[in-house]
Amino acid sequence: MSSAIGMNGTSEAPQLALDLSVARFAIYYAPPAGSCWWNEGSRWLGRDAITGRSLNAPQVPGLSRALHDLTQDPRRYGLHATLKAPMRLAPQAHLGDLSGIAAAVAARHAPFDLTVHTDVVDTDNGKRPGFVALRPRAGAVAAKAVDALAADCVQAFDALRAPPTDAELAKRHAQPLTSRQRELLAQWGYPYVFDEFRFHITLSDRVDANDAAAITDWWQPRVQALGPMRVDSLALFVQPSPGAPFLLHERFALGEAA
Repeated sequence: MSSAIGMNGTSEAPQLALDLSVARFAIYYAPPAGSCWWNEGSRWLGRDAITGRSLNAPQVPGLSRALHDLTQDPRRYGLHATLKAPMRLAPQAHLGDLSGIAAAVAARHAPFDLTVHTDVVDTDNGKRPGFVALRPRAGAVAAKAVDALAADCVQAFDALRAPPTDAELAKRHAQPLTSRQRELLAQWGYPYVFDEFRFHITLSDRVDANDAAAITDWWQPRVQALGPMRVDSLALFVQPSPGAPFLLHERFALGEAA
């Protein structure tokens, strides 16, 4: 099954002929297009996930390698926080089903502002390098709102999700998962949902402590200058084929922003 789609919000977006048996779709939070957060974050990663254009990443003092070499994984996914992890569509599902559910979920939630800070995530108690991410500040009132939005997305879209392949499951099980995370993986196809969900916008690959400190030092004054993130829409992203970069397909305004 194939379908042709374009990405909303830009006249420069290419038309994509999709094979729905291999394409993956994800529901993300992505800062508003053209906002300072979107522009700064996309420049950092070296790619704009709306236009697909490569961007010149900044020079960051103190890194062991060029920034471009330390952001390979997040660059492929685009600037985002995961609300519903990438999934292939079930055989009976269509693109229109995705859009319909996204619009319904978005209508149930009001927009809000989220105050963030830089954090080093998933170090496994120092047993392996972590990655640098933007996370809600401790005690942020809006953190409950983003948790509720993510939980709604996980449940609402699950009827459209094709089961993970054996290879995908094996890759997940090779990670150091807790028993609770393995339970969630079996039921929802992703281990970091509901009580295990932690909102984050990934800024780097796994890096050593010195590179993490350099990245944090670069971002801290910018986070303060940029202020809270506006969460006013759901973003539907698409990966046309395995290994391809993700692109923004469509946005759905949250209730009061519609």
